[in-house]
Amino acid sequence: MVDSLIEFLHTLMGIWVFYPIVTVLIVADALCPLVPSETVLNLAGAFSASRGVPNVWGVILAAVIGGVVGDNVCFALGGKLINRVENLDPESKTGQTIAWVRRNMNRGAGAMIIMARFIPWGRWVATIVLGSVRYNWFAFLFFDTIGVIVWALLGVGVGYLGGTILSDYPLLAMLFGVLLGSLVGYVIQKCQNSFMEWNDVRRGVSA
Repeated sequence: MVDSLIEFLHTLMGIWVFYPIVTVLIVADALCPLVPSETVLNLAGAFSASRGVPNVWGVILAAVIGGVVGDNVCFALGGKLINRVENLDPESKTGQTIAWVRRNMNRGAGAMIIMARFIPWGRWVATIVLGSVRYNWFAFLFFDTIGVIVWALLGVGVGYLGGTILSDYPLLAMLFGVLLGSLVGYVIQKCQNSFMEWNDVRRGVSA
């Protein structure tokens, strides 16, 4: 069964249609953050290192295209979706993210857009809120593209590192790549949260 799974993935990731699939998944993630896009990038990177397919740069390019397209569609829908965002529990993680976005969008919005790409639901909330307040689209496109590129490089790169370490064991390589990617994402979140709390205290806006 394991061998069949590996061969199926090898066949899927070895054909050109895999790259459009990655793009579609990333777009779907931007519109509905329940899609595990980071896991897909970790898996693709690990498999590329252990089995030679898919092309790692092809996956990164597909992810960047999907991320930029998805984020900008979400930005355009911001005005229509903001009412749903307003009804979210302010004490929930998503509600707290909304408060953070609003505190930071008029000061350091560029850094916020880049950082939000690495926060679960953060990129969704940020794009909706910024779109709803008519934040400058060209500025959003510029900073969002930077964030997406860094995010894609990190997601695929971490998986590739895991695949390299366990190149003789493709299934373990994929699992290790996902675990390593999750760990890196967790550390990034904790560092961002600590930085945001420190910055809020420094500016005198901490809750």
